[in-house]
Amino acid sequence: MSYIIRTVLVFFLIISNTIADVLEIKVDQHPLSLPYWPASKAHYGGVIIVRGGADAAQSPRLLTHFAEQLSHNGWSVVLLNCNNDNTIPWVKQIPETISALREAKNKRIVLVHYGEQLNQSLEYFSKPQSKMINGLVMVSAYDEQSNLDRPPSLRFPLFDIAGQFDYDTVLNQMEQREKEFKQHNYVAVEMPGAHHDYQYSQRMLLAFIHGWMTRLPEFEIQPRPILVSYIEPVYSSASLIAKVDESNWVGFIDDPVEPEQ
Repeated sequence: MSYIIRTVLVFFLIISNTIADVLEIKVDQHPLSLPYWPASKAHYGGVIIVRGGADAAQSPRLLTHFAEQLSHNGWSVVLLNCNNDNTIPWVKQIPETISALREAKNKRIVLVHYGEQLNQSLEYFSKPQSKMINGLVMVSAYDEQSNLDRPPSLRFPLFDIAGQFDYDTVLNQMEQREKEFKQHNYVAVEMPGAHHDYQYSQRMLLAFIHGWMTRLPEFEIQPRPILVSYIEPVYSSASLIAKVDESNWVGFIDDPVEPEQ
């Protein structure tokens, strides 16, 4: 009997650790509930994990487990594109998710893109009007269209990770990005012994990403601009009368200035 009770307690403990909270946002006036793991210790910042791909029937166990571990290490984590009930494209959810994390006073915000559709993330953050983040982590990331129409112009550091035994497409495109971003703040790592699902390399993956993100500079809160208004001085009638002792009348009568035509 005691064995059964212990088994049930362990089961509920596991379930309680895997169930996420909810982050509420609105996109085009449509309310969305996103899986959310708040930080459970010293707070480093917020992380948005994107599962790339058109079919999001279930989020991989890798990402939910990764989100849990990040939250245990001081990160508030949101998961995008994890179920088919949400019909709004994940890239449209990014701005409001960033705003929600910013309102929660996260001093760092990092986007982690796993798998397909990488170009959508790169294109979004290349736009001048895109919401600012502190860094982008690409985990086994690739796109069916290997090259963008124009090179992305990004304003933050990049961390590129692939497994040693990852898909050929992933490894080839990461090699292209190394050349493309060589002048940028870019780091690429090929994780020894890892496959695309990182089934036996999750602790190493967590250590790499957590360590890199904690070294990112925090957002600096800019002070509000001081508005300086100009008030035109008001002169009295007395001040507009020239004083004789301050005026220079030399040559005024003998050599007068000719009037302009």
